[in-house]
Amino acid sequence: MDTLNIGIVGLRFGRTWMNGFRHHPRCRLVGLCDLDAGALERAASEAGPDRVTERFEEMVADPGIDAVAIFTPAPLHAEHSTALLRVGKHVLSAVPAAVTEEGCRDIVLAARASGRVYMMAENWPYEPSVLKAQALYKAGKLGTLYYGEAEYLHHTESLWFTPDGTPTWRRSFPPLLYPTHGLGPYLHMTGDRFTEVTAHAVSGEMAPGADPERSWLELAMLRSERGCLFKLMNSFCNVHPGGHYLSFYGDRGSFETDRGKKARTVANFWLQGDTPREMTREACTYPSLPDYVQDIGSHAGPAVLIIDDFVRSIAGDIPVPIGPELSADMTLPGICAQASLRTGETVQISDPRAW
Repeated sequence: MDTLNIGIVGLRFGRTWMNGFRHHPRCRLVGLCDLDAGALERAASEAGPDRVTERFEEMVADPGIDAVAIFTPAPLHAEHSTALLRVGKHVLSAVPAAVTEEGCRDIVLAARASGRVYMMAENWPYEPSVLKAQALYKAGKLGTLYYGEAEYLHHTESLWFTPDGTPTWRRSFPPLLYPTHGLGPYLHMTGDRFTEVTAHAVSGEMAPGADPERSWLELAMLRSERGCLFKLMNSFCNVHPGGHYLSFYGDRGSFETDRGKKARTVANFWLQGDTPREMTREACTYPSLPDYVQDIGSHAGPAVLIIDDFVRSIAGDIPVPIGPELSADMTLPGICAQASLRTGETVQISDPRAW
């Protein structure tokens, strides 16, 4: 494969990924796009791309860009991804893939029609503790999984308003519309998919400036195609330091991360045949990473691994690890959970492979 010409849209979170792409030996960062002229200028002075623009349409139309990484607000992901796929560009998108089922469908159909790579940049399947769970599962040491749990507590209060006091999309964004951190590791690891969801929520003004119409904690109970039950709890405003938690229960073994900040790097597991049934606690690290990882910033380890998988997928070296159908599998349960909250009923989840 020739050098891949990369464009990046959205330079708040996207700045982390900008540094990953510009250091990758098979990539050349050629274009940056952001509505914020100041952010665009700062990123351009650091990365030195060929061209910069405040207009997304120019990135779509640019024949010199092969692939685009999308780090725009979540409600725009599907629109941006679909527009790029339809003109023959590869897409790496931030999570979630979309905020509506129609958006998920548009991505799946556009990726199929274009023959281009679409990959969702969900980082949790690439975290060290989850890589350990994957190794145990693939070795058969957990057996058949019948139950799982995930928690995602993220303080977003500082992102609710722009400096001039204008509310951002995050202020009113329902927690379960961001389900991929919690559900992604299970779905990526097993190849299963969730078929139904029932959701519950707690609402009210939890913090100054909170949208009183938005739930500040949402809980989903899901059932999978293989019969696994799964509980997902998400909160964007809470009296808690924040962090993650994952657990998987199988008929041969069980696995849990630590709670909170150590969830990424600590694995706890119990395996059939251990005498007595004592917990194994293991500190987990990333696989060997290139030296330039130190220049990337937040999410550095997963970002390096995701970027490399994206590039190798385009080159045809590997299948796309989190392609359009799997991205929809990770995203749709949160969309259907919102329908369940509105109706109080269990909602069936579409299979994107049938679209």
